Amino acid sequence: MDEDNICYTGVGSLKTGNHTKKQYLEIMNKTFKKKCAMYIKSLKCKACKKSVEMNNKEIKKKIEAQLKNKTYKISKKKEKKILKQLSSCERCKKKNTKTCNLDDYLLFSGADLGKCEV
Repeated sequence: MDEDNICYTGVGSLKTGNHTKKQYLEIMNKTFKKKCAMYIKSLKCKACKKSVEMNNKEIKKKIEAQLKNKTYKISKKKEKKILKQLSSCERCKKKNTKTCNLDDYLLFSGADLGKCEV
């Protein structure tokens, strides 16, 4: 595998998808600097993790109800808890964000090390 190249086909990428590390970092810093930092922060934030966990539980309940041809309605109390958790998550993500490095950008964008396979 060629470690000096990165396969990235997302926003701002070259048509071939093949980039040098320098090209890739320039695209990421220009386009996703803030979003990446917030995403990486959210992966470590307890409030964000709890928020995702709570949402997943509610989605599972909704799917289970649909499979039984029933309707699932979230309670007002549960909805308030989830919204409070989301609010905490948003505050957490915006607080003390650092600049993303190559590994952070790879995780954020889904790009791969090496050349793109044709």
